[in-house]
Amino acid sequence: MLYNSVSTVGLTRRMQNATTNLQLELLRNNDELASGKHFDVAQTLGASTGRDIALRNLYDETDQYLKNAALLQGRTTTMDSALTNILSAGQDALAAASVGLGQPSPTGTSLQVRARGVLDQVIGMLNASSGNGYLFGGVEVKTVPMRSVQGDNSGLPSPMQIVKDAMSATLGGASAPATAADTAAVVATMNNLFAVRDPSQPLPPPLTLGFEGGMYMGAPAMQPGGAATPRLSAKPDRSTEIPYGIQANDAAMRDLMQGLYMLASIDTSALPEDAYQPYMKAAVGKLSAGLDGVRSATAQLGIQRAQLDEIVKGHNAQLKILNDQISALESVDPAESSVRLNQLEAQIEATASATARIAQMRLTNYL
Repeated sequence: MLYNSVSTVGLTRRMQNATTNLQLELLRNNDELASGKHFDVAQTLGASTGRDIALRNLYDETDQYLKNAALLQGRTTTMDSALTNILSAGQDALAAASVGLGQPSPTGTSLQVRARGVLDQVIGMLNASSGNGYLFGGVEVKTVPMRSVQGDNSGLPSPMQIVKDAMSATLGGASAPATAADTAAVVATMNNLFAVRDPSQPLPPPLTLGFEGGMYMGAPAMQPGGAATPRLSAKPDRSTEIPYGIQANDAAMRDLMQGLYMLASIDTSALPEDAYQPYMKAAVGKLSAGLDGVRSATAQLGIQRAQLDEIVKGHNAQLKILNDQISALESVDPAESSVRLNQLEAQIEATASATARIAQMRLTNYL
């Protein structure tokens, strides 16, 4: 006779394993309820996993573009504020200088002081920084673009002294022009001092220092040989590049500072009339041309900022769409998960009860 026997130890172990598996599944279900995502996304999605990965990669890329655009927004906002302040200060100086264009004015001394104050303001604005770099030095973002009017610890003559030395050398030792010819010579020297040139070429006499290297310390306008130096630009999305690199050595800034240095370096009220009129005309002309250039740069920057705002809006909209698509793939239905949780709890209770009953089985119960 054959006997079919059942081991209570074997049954107990099987029930314990079943309970353990149910408990693990319960923990996973609880994690899904807490996070709102599938515990094992790849296993759940199966063949759709590749699409989910592609969506996440696109989301990360768009998010990085958005962060770059936000950083650029901060930089361009600071640049716009600096340019607006430069325009305001320069216009005050231009208005004061334009009053006495016809003949020497007793306000020449106060104009000199005023021009010096405006120079300090303009240079302060051109040394503005945002984040981890200076704004108006081109690609040399770690270098302070403009030297202070009164100089620094570099060992170089101060910018004001560079201007005065150039005038004195032109005039044979005199500190200011006395004739129309003197003025013409001084203006020519000032034009050379503030001109854009190939850094590999020597300065025209009597200059020993130029605008770049003497007053401006950022990225030069030209590389040795005459090629243009690359300018700052940003790529806020895949297909758009914004060249936002306004520099303190742009033509507008050179003209503006040439006019201000000409007014701040001498007392124009002490000039003879023959020297005064052409000198003031040249200084005011440079100042006016510089302000016109700054206005154009400010307007262009405004266009770029508007373009950047639209790009940021597009990124935010795309991130929302991508997030919805990713959530549709990865998210757990809370109602379905709750039902599953209740089922698991009931199964665990039933398994635990059965395990307890098996553990209490004895041979004597059947004798």
